[in-house]
Amino acid sequence: MKVVTRIPDVPVTALDVFKLLPKGTRAEVINNILYMSPSPLFNHQKLITELMLPLGNHVQQKKLGYLLASPFDVYLEEHVSAVQPDLLFIAKKNKGIIKNDGYAHGAPDLIVEILSQNIERDRKLKKELYEKAGVKEYFIVDPQTKMVEAFVLKGKKYQQEYRKKKFFSSALLKLEFNF
Repeated sequence: MKVVTRIPDVPVTALDVFKLLPKGTRAEVINNILYMSPSPLFNHQKLITELMLPLGNHVQQKKLGYLLASPFDVYLEEHVSAVQPDLLFIAKKNKGIIKNDGYAHGAPDLIVEILSQNIERDRKLKKELYEKAGVKEYFIVDPQTKMVEAFVLKGKKYQQEYRKKKFFSSALLKLEFNF
């Protein structure tokens, strides 16, 4: 009798390792590099709430789609990148990017990142990733100064729409508010 021993799946890519982490682990994979993140600080989380309340109320009242907060896995460039944006919006018509595993596989329509200890990752790596993936609007918010930088996808490139303090405006959502 021949005994066949199955070798357990060995992670080959950073995304394979990411998928082995416990659910909710603050980690992301960008261009097949695994990044771990510490828990966010108070000002970071407070700012998420300040933005999520008016955004969420608007999205819900207008029945536009789905506003979600981190941690929620978004797979971009299958097998290469998985991120956990602070806030993301998926339009009703694009709900199909939510797959059977319960995660997004494709570009959300809008992403908000609150700067943390990983400023370079949000400003450069994620911006390039979101641009390439086709995220229509990308917002970077500084929790210390409450400066909002808004980028809108024009063709295949982001153009800075505005840089204003304590002001949020989305043409996609048809919404403006001060916070």
